[in-house]
Amino acid sequence: MNNAMKVRQTVSKLLQRSRLIARFNRPVVLMYHRIREPLVDPWELSVSPQNFARQIEILGETRDIVPLQWLVQRLREGRPPRNAAAITFDDGYADVLQNAMPIMGRMNCPATVFVTTHASTDPAVFWWDILSRIIFETIALPNSLAIEFAGRNYDWRVTEDAMHAQSNDAVNRTTLHFDLHALLKPLQAQEREKALERLSRWAGTDAGPRKSDRAMTYQELRQLADTDGVSIGAHSCTHPSLPLLKQDDLEREISVSRKQCEEIAGRRVAGFGYPFGDFDDSTVNAVRSAGMDYAVTTLPHEVGSRVDPFRLPRLMVADWGEVDFRRMVLRHG
Repeated sequence: MNNAMKVRQTVSKLLQRSRLIARFNRPVVLMYHRIREPLVDPWELSVSPQNFARQIEILGETRDIVPLQWLVQRLREGRPPRNAAAITFDDGYADVLQNAMPIMGRMNCPATVFVTTHASTDPAVFWWDILSRIIFETIALPNSLAIEFAGRNYDWRVTEDAMHAQSNDAVNRTTLHFDLHALLKPLQAQEREKALERLSRWAGTDAGPRKSDRAMTYQELRQLADTDGVSIGAHSCTHPSLPLLKQDDLEREISVSRKQCEEIAGRRVAGFGYPFGDFDDSTVNAVRSAGMDYAVTTLPHEVGSRVDPFRLPRLMVADWGEVDFRRMVLRHG
């Protein structure tokens, strides 16, 4: 091997290493939903208080935990901070105030909570929890389901046998749950509630939400907003998939939720979280036109220097212990 080739290989290795180092230092935004012992949790939205405390402890040892608004400002200035992490919570579940905030306070960690405002007074807004309870907590489901959604009929054969569920004519509870979720998601609220009532009667249970799945009340949200280091962000009024809405409804979900969040917080609300992580160009433009500074997605990667502040990626965190948290989150640095 001649000297020129050796030099080229050395330069190539150095460039590869520098890219890895630069990627390791990129900021990350973490996404949490619930801080409670996972029970029925098909979407892996819950993190136990014990694991959450250890995750935040590890994050504080390895990165600088910063307010999301500050991170966004640095990105806008073209000065992305190295080795930074911001913590966010979606939806506004009561267990975030009850279980997460004491841990965050002890560790002096800032956080942003994106609030679905109507969930405070209407438990049916978190309809996915009702669906999960019906499908997974009913002791014995009937072996067939025939139901109508939006004028179209659907039917399933249901089995508890995992091997049998692999055949073409039967599904297990998990498959049934995700099939039903996909059909319920685009429905109007009243139509969805009626469908959940039909499902509950089929399963021999009720369509009422559990108290443990409730959102924060307005009083609790004000308490949250008064907590040092906590910022409130808007997350729509009713948690729809925004790209499915007509323009007037889209703008209303964004602007009204922001106004309500500002009334709760007593100050300007600068950030928005896309419900379900669903967005398109029209959604982004509507959030920008509403006067927001940034919006967060569920795109699972670190924050690059040229990121659109209205398409901020986030890493979703599950109920991981130390080993998995380091592997799944810190490798994204």
